[in-house]
Amino acid sequence: MNIDKFPKYIFWSYKEKADLPLSVITQNVLLYGDVKDIILLTKLVEIKEIKKTVEKITNKNKYKKRINFIEKVII
Repeated sequence: MNIDKFPKYIFWSYKEKADLPLSVITQNVLLYGDVKDIILLTKLVEIKEIKKTVEKITNKNKYKKRINFIEKVII
């Protein structure tokens, strides 16, 4: 998936218009994107993929407040 639909600051360490795996895009948008970016992500990616990524992040025991917000509001 191409990253040009999202703001540059989410993917600052990648080249512009990079073609990244869906899991990388989903994780970066969930962790570093604004609410509008997450909403755009839900339109482009299946909820099943988003839930899978949220579960991976949750297992790392990081970003608890962010994940709580995503689970309560987005999913």
